[in-house]
Amino acid sequence: MEGGEFKNRFLGYSGLIFRYAFAVTGDRTDAEDIVQEVYEKLWKTRETLAVIENDEAYVVSVTRNCSLDHLRKQSRHRITTLTPSVDAIDNGGALTGLEAKEQLQQLEQMLSTLPSNQQRAIRLRHYADQPLPEIAEAMQLTEMNVRQLLSRARRNLKEKMKKYEYGERV
Repeated sequence: MEGGEFKNRFLGYSGLIFRYAFAVTGDRTDAEDIVQEVYEKLWKTRETLAVIENDEAYVVSVTRNCSLDHLRKQSRHRITTLTPSVDAIDNGGALTGLEAKEQLQQLEQMLSTLPSNQQRAIRLRHYADQPLPEIAEAMQLTEMNVRQLLSRARRNLKEKMKKYEYGERV
């Protein structure tokens, strides 16, 4: 794949990549780094991208993996550099952020257990911040069907979260 074709196919996803990465990390700088990393990975594998049927789904998948890898690296770094301090304990400190990221990772894992159409609807709505008409068009469904998918997905996630909170295997 030449540079021009790569640009035409994948450059338009930078906003989607950023929003997804920001939703996962909660940090603008980290999200920008992840955008760069995603494009780097896409460029390195550009010769194999011709067989990809759904560019958006592939980009979201690469972004998800890069975002989770980033969180893993970051949490390992934080754990090795944490020093107990009264201020950190009083304010919740880095552990609160780490716990939030662990919960987000757990939610992402639960999301991956949903049927693929529910996953896609949730990702487009909540990670990519797409309006219902655009989701319906992208998924080739009616808006009513998208609403139902989102409702089922949220219900399934709530059930999985309750099980997780009570220590049951999800």
